[in-house]
Amino acid sequence: MQKDFRPHFLATGVGSLPQTKGEEALDLIWKSVPLAPHWPQLPRLGAESSFVGQYLNALIETGVIGGVEDPKFQVDATDWVERLTVFYTLYLEAIEGDPQALERFGFSVQGGEGFEAFCQDLAQNGTRDAVLLKGQLSGSLTLGMQIKDKDRRSIYYDDTLRDMLVKTVALHAEWQTKRLSQFGLPVLMMIDDPSLYGYGASTHITLNREQLIEELNAIIEGIFRQGGIAGVHVCAGMDWTLLFDSKVQVVNFDAYDYMQSMMALAEPLNIFLKRGGILSWGIVPTNPAAWEETAQSLKIRLENNIEELVKRGVNESLLRQQSMITPSCGTGTLPKELAEHIYLILSELDQILHTA
Repeated sequence: MQKDFRPHFLATGVGSLPQTKGEEALDLIWKSVPLAPHWPQLPRLGAESSFVGQYLNALIETGVIGGVEDPKFQVDATDWVERLTVFYTLYLEAIEGDPQALERFGFSVQGGEGFEAFCQDLAQNGTRDAVLLKGQLSGSLTLGMQIKDKDRRSIYYDDTLRDMLVKTVALHAEWQTKRLSQFGLPVLMMIDDPSLYGYGASTHITLNREQLIEELNAIIEGIFRQGGIAGVHVCAGMDWTLLFDSKVQVVNFDAYDYMQSMMALAEPLNIFLKRGGILSWGIVPTNPAAWEETAQSLKIRLENNIEELVKRGVNESLLRQQSMITPSCGTGTLPKELAEHIYLILSELDQILHTA
């Protein structure tokens, strides 16, 4: 764990962009967040680059899942036990340090287009002024809710299938952190798991707090094994104590539309900061409201929010030292012009706050 990580409002992106060429997306990233660049997730390239399909390569290769176009678990297959054996054998080989086995938990060629473009760019041009490299992956709860079995039931509710999914995501997190670590900078690996908002909601009464924390920690351990910094992004209001009570080091939330959910938890937030946690403010809206905002208007909004948290007992010095800024969510589904505007505001806000 990077115990001395003090980002002082360092800016980075959430991940997805509307471009379809890695080089074009990287131009925007390096121009906008040069100190903490991230690889561009490019969902418009198709299912293999989507939020769901991108991280399932090992499950597809071992025959556990059909394919990315309709990623259903193949539990009705006559050779299901054999497929289970193949998967768990591969998992154990990867855990025991076999680099070729770990590689199979990485991206497919098409699914990793933005990631490979980022790595190639870093290899050719170096890390420039960057102080941190950021990666991202989808969380197991969101994936488990999206992927169905043959009866169209979310596979998250099947113990065996959920276990395989969590192990797949954990090893992908480890693989991605390892790849980015080779460039010599700290690596922040964010787990994007928006479905976590469902914990505590009447529509998701079967979600178990201890189980969710255990699954998050399993993925985080994959990041830790390669020396990475582990974070979670949720773009909705939720019970943030679930994250504060896990091994998560960075909590990225939508501070534009869901600030109240964090205000209500000032005391647990303060404890999180005291243990070295980072609060990553998704302060730049990722909807048409961004056209009405400027870096200055968002700075005022952020300062007002900080003032309110401090009034509620949050240590101001820790909060300022241990904050990052991002858009409120990914921009992959937005018009390109709006995504570019959001990154421009983010860049300008970074220059105001991070150099202050």
